[in-house]
Amino acid sequence: MNKLIKDYIIESELDIEKIINEYSNYLKVVVTNICGNYLSQEDIEEIILDVFLVLWKNKNKLDTNKSIKSYIASIAHNLTKKKMTSSSKNYNNIELDENILADINIENSFDKKLKYKELENVIHELSNQDYTIFTLFYYNSYKTKQIAERLGISNMKVKTKLHRIRLKIKKKLEERGYSI
Repeated sequence: MNKLIKDYIIESELDIEKIINEYSNYLKVVVTNICGNYLSQEDIEEIILDVFLVLWKNKNKLDTNKSIKSYIASIAHNLTKKKMTSSSKNYNNIELDENILADINIENSFDKKLKYKELENVIHELSNQDYTIFTLFYYNSYKTKQIAERLGISNMKVKTKLHRIRLKIKKKLEERGYSI
């Protein structure tokens, strides 16, 4: 479920601590996927903190009916790109221009791409048998009976494995900051 900004407002105040707790892992994935190996771990952590700082400084400008992920992913995207193009290693000044919050709609497709990429990563981390079962069922449209015959296991075992694989994938994605 994609929460809205208003879900994080308590008594007219933005609950930044709750946002930090819920979205730090998500932001780490976002920033890491944007920068690859270009930035150091310290730079990535600094960007994540800067995202929350920008959000806090602009709390009165936020559209409370927008997705929190949209805001923070867009801010992270802009700050990461700015950091990567900055020639200075000392990026202590956050100059917030209106562009950081302006282009929120690009985040929806950006977030979907990140989620899909992370899903692919999780799928590739499965054991060989789980990977085979999952790809045969979801990518090749095999029926569970066909998979069972192909692998020499029972149809019930395939169904059970698919159920467990889905739970495993969901858990790993949630650990990485994605809600399913």
